[in-house]
Amino acid sequence: MKPIYWNDAIRKLGASDPILKKIIEKNQDKVLTTRRNAFDTLIKAIIGQQISVKAAESVYNKLVDRIGPKVSPKIVQSCQRETLKQVGLSRQKVDYILNISEFFIQNPDLVSDEYLEIASIADITNNFIKIKGIGSWTVEMFLIFYAMKPDILPLKDIGLLNAIKNVYDLRQLSKEDQLEKIVEISDCWRPYRTVATWYLWLFIDDELVEY
Repeated sequence: MKPIYWNDAIRKLGASDPILKKIIEKNQDKVLTTRRNAFDTLIKAIIGQQISVKAAESVYNKLVDRIGPKVSPKIVQSCQRETLKQVGLSRQKVDYILNISEFFIQNPDLVSDEYLEIASIADITNNFIKIKGIGSWTVEMFLIFYAMKPDILPLKDIGLLNAIKNVYDLRQLSKEDQLEKIVEISDCWRPYRTVATWYLWLFIDDELVEY
């Protein structure tokens, strides 16, 4: 099910940004969805760090094949490190995934759907950022794909930055000027920067991003 704000977001983004409007019109049949699985979303975000959507999906599918369709904290925690490495995870990502599993096991009240439904962005960020391996980008992916917050702009996402540089012809600018211009451009996307981000991802990769 698409977010309740999606149709309103499309209308407002189309009215405020004619360049983005063309991308939206080309991809109107595609929408952001959530599986409402907090642990799974974080695991997929860790797997997806610094690799392509297709590569991340391949690693995740191998993980499911190896440990079963229910990727739960207890099952992951019980896995041998070598088993996790064999599906294509780096040593560092294995550590991160085990850290997340331990956090979920030890803090059930902070990761329940009931709590996450009412928790603020600041609370979610402060709780998850304590886990070694989770930084601002991973939290932003969680806020977009699990919590479906409407106004998230992940400025550390390379795919998004590359899309904006190409779509808005910023490649000739210095990195500092590019970032300044990106912030300026994205200001008109408020309060639906999540939706703008989603469509810009589609501009650079037809593979749907799903965490």
